[in-house]
Amino acid sequence: MSRGYLGGPLRISQLDFALPAVLAAAEPDPLKAVLDAVFQAVCTYGEHYPELLEEIRSACAGQVEE
Repeated sequence: MSRGYLGGPLRISQLDFALPAVLAAAEPDPLKAVLDAVFQAVCTYGEHYPELLEEIRSACAGQVEE
């Protein structure tokens, strides 16, 4: 882990981490856009990523055609 100027860990805000997810969502290929955006969002959530994936699952549950 990188060190800040006071010797502590260098912290990057989650808002800064979220920007790549927004940019990924703008990809012209819809499948690549969603996969890249979810991957970047998982990276942003860090250790709490299972909560994000559960929320995505819940939101998409009614969208799947069988």
